[in-house]
Amino acid sequence: MASLRTAAPCTSTNTRCSSGRAASVSCRIPSLTYLPGRRAAPRLVKYDCTSERPFVAVRSLFDNDKDGNDYGDRIFAALPFLLPLLDGLPYAKFIMLQYPFVARAFAPVAPLMYLYHSFPFAPFLVFLAIYNGIVNNTSLPRFVRYHAMQAVLLDVLLIIPQVILNDVWKAPGDEVGLQAYILAYNTLFLFTAVCSAYGMGSSLVGLTARLPLVAEAADAQVRDL
Repeated sequence: MASLRTAAPCTSTNTRCSSGRAASVSCRIPSLTYLPGRRAAPRLVKYDCTSERPFVAVRSLFDNDKDGNDYGDRIFAALPFLLPLLDGLPYAKFIMLQYPFVARAFAPVAPLMYLYHSFPFAPFLVFLAIYNGIVNNTSLPRFVRYHAMQAVLLDVLLIIPQVILNDVWKAPGDEVGLQAYILAYNTLFLFTAVCSAYGMGSSLVGLTARLPLVAEAADAQVRDL
């Protein structure tokens, strides 16, 4: 349940409002609103001296709050989503051949992906670093650990389709099977890319992302930390 904390209504003792002035006279009193699922944002509430009914005048979404969700925490919460994105990029080969603009859009990530896949144990080491260094690090804000946990679980979800597509279901020779194989590759890449982009974007603006299939498990994992 969202809670609203405001300053006391304007009175004749703490404002310049008086009964002798016109009814349109109003006072602006700063307050702080806490909304579920997003960071606290300062509001400037305007009180009418006759009705004392508040309405929003100004609100900023990019302030620091007491939970530590500042700019550094937002960036730190967004970085773990590079893990599932880098693991999902190899499945973009068909969609990049069909739509070259997708390859151009991910061109800035190409050097990082090359380094990530150049070393045999790099994915596993990065996975352990995120899980032990961020998710299990209770000194970090829950905002950071929760998003890192979602990125880790999203990366774990890629294991089963990776095994099926790479080891069990090889590229078939018939036309129908090949189209199904390409569709599976494209679907896996699009799901991973959209979830990673949504998680990174929400983290950077200070909102709590809830990704499909992993949000509830991530919430249960970091709830008691």
